[in-house]
Amino acid sequence: MAEAYIFKSCLKNPGRIVENNVLEEQLLLNHGIIERLTGIKQRYYISDAESLQSIATDACEEVIINSGINPADIDLIIFYTEVPPSYRENSVLHKRYYEISAHIQNSLIQKSIDILCECFNMAGSCVVFISALQIATSLIKCGYKKNVLIIGASNNSSFLSPVDKNVFMAFGDGAAATIISSSEKPGLIDFYRMTDGEGFDAGFFEDYNTLIIDRKRVAEFAPLAFKLAVDGILKRTNLKIDDINLLIPHQAGDRIIRKGMELAGVPEDKVYYCLEDYGNTGAPAIQVALSSAIDENRIKRGDLLLLVGFGIGWNYGAALVRY
Repeated sequence: MAEAYIFKSCLKNPGRIVENNVLEEQLLLNHGIIERLTGIKQRYYISDAESLQSIATDACEEVIINSGINPADIDLIIFYTEVPPSYRENSVLHKRYYEISAHIQNSLIQKSIDILCECFNMAGSCVVFISALQIATSLIKCGYKKNVLIIGASNNSSFLSPVDKNVFMAFGDGAAATIISSSEKPGLIDFYRMTDGEGFDAGFFEDYNTLIIDRKRVAEFAPLAFKLAVDGILKRTNLKIDDINLLIPHQAGDRIIRKGMELAGVPEDKVYYCLEDYGNTGAPAIQVALSSAIDENRIKRGDLLLLVGFGIGWNYGAALVRY
């Protein structure tokens, strides 16, 4: 039976860097308070010339070029996001559901990247990258697919309201693309995923226009979910946290991550942060962090990685990866 591993992963930052002082002036907050509350120094927003589809396409182009893989050998595209899909036309943002994975494929073809294959979309919260990895791994193991391109992207800035200062200051936009390929040796080793549906209404898009999050409920749930995800995957694999080279969590917020580490007994030197540079990018945050860690040479081939996600639903889970 074939195995699956991460062949290549790249991130693509949107065109606008938004530093804290800009938001603090807009929200009438004291200088420095956003970093003190969230750990974030800056985040990226899409520019007027960009959209969810365009930054996703750019991430795909980058990972294909950098990997050296023949695009014709990619036999599945999985696109995921937590935001209502949108696109720009004549500088107007249209928020509506449509087949964005097909749009990304078509955009790649327009760039002379020959990638005719099956495409589908996934919607989900901040654990959906782990779910996409499970699907890709399962399809490769059963021999149905050989090379799967997973793209996560968000344009949260299009759905933020300054009325909710906590949400407004924390979220950013981003995109990342990862190629999962067939291998003789396991790279994607095991998964643990769980849902407690009590949190189904803790976050939503009001009238498809504004991101609403019950921050108090999320702040109470997320650290516990961090622990449950870590405990769940370690129990399944009979491993200890000392066996892990690097843990990459959903970049939800400094306080949430640190409380989760405390509950799960994870030492700080095992955990990768990029929250200060990207903010909370939502659904693609784990994939963005994974790509960022690779770019920073924090990961080398053979390292044992633990990807940990938690979010609205309540959803939580982990992926154990030999990079």
